[in-house]
Formats: sequence, structure tokens, C-alpha cells
Amino acid sequence: MTFDLITFVLVVGIGATIALDLWGLITAKIGWMPGTHWPSVGRWLLGIPAGRLVLDGGDDRAHSVGEVLTGWVFHYAIGIAYAVMFPLFWGVDFISAPTVFPFVLIGVIISTLAGLVILMPGMGGGIFARKLPNAGAMMTYVLVAHVVFAIAQYLLALLVA
Repeated sequence: MTFDLITFVLVVGIGATIALDLWGLITAKIGWMPGTHWPSVGRWLLGIPAGRLVLDGGDDRAHSVGEVLTGWVFHYAIGIAYAVMFPLFWGVDFISAPTVFPFVLIGVIISTLAGLVILMPGMGGGIFARKLPNAGAMMTYVLVAHVVFAIAQYLLALLVA
């Protein structure tokens, strides 16, 4: 059972995060949105202990290796953390019989809210991207990206089951 749990968490967490990244590449390629810049997220995260809770958009230095690694590791760690929530909240038996609702709740609702209420303000865009000139488009992009994330979570969970 432990092997099944670890397999579920890693396949669903990493696999769905890869799907999210692929979606970001597609949207950037077609010119809709560039996707999240994870090295900038790393810069923001590394600035928090120094009291810099919001990323200053005026910092145009090249990103350090530490910022790049921090951003990408954070991104995949969050994907894995979301996958951990399924057996944590719905029980270990969930991994052998996944249902849709938990993926909508965690993969769409919770992850979208986290992006719009925690990450977006930290990156300087304000809560629900209200400081951005394209707030509506950005909120739509985040929602659609997390729908893609949730679909990938569910399909990968079915594959593992």
C-alpha cells in the first residue's frame, strides 16, 4: 500500500504539473499568455525572509541559479502537495477508486484561488490580478490552466488506479 501511495502522489503530482507546464508553453506559443515565470517566483520566495513580501517589478537583474532552482522546485513541490491532499482528505482507498469531485475542489478551486490570492499578489499583480491591466484575461488564464491541471490529475489518477 505504501508503494501505491507513493506512486499515486508522484505520478499525479509531477505528471499534472508537467501538463500545466505544457499548457503554459502552448499558450505562450499561440500568443495568449506567457505562463508563470518560475525563476521570478524563486526570487520572490527567497526575498520573503528578508521582508520583501511582494516582488518588485523594477528588479531586472538576471536570475541567479538559486532563484531558478527555488522557483522550479517550489512549483513541482506544490504539485506534489496537491496530490498528497487526495489520500490525506479522502483516505488511502481513494487512490484505487478516484472520483471527479476532489479533483475539481483541489485541482481547480483551491489551486486557482492559491494562484490568485497568494502567488499573484506576491508577484506584484495584486489579489485576483487587480493591479494588472489585463486582470480579466489573467484570471481566465489561471482558471483555464488549473482546469487543465485538474483534468491531468484525474486522468493520471485513473491511470494509477
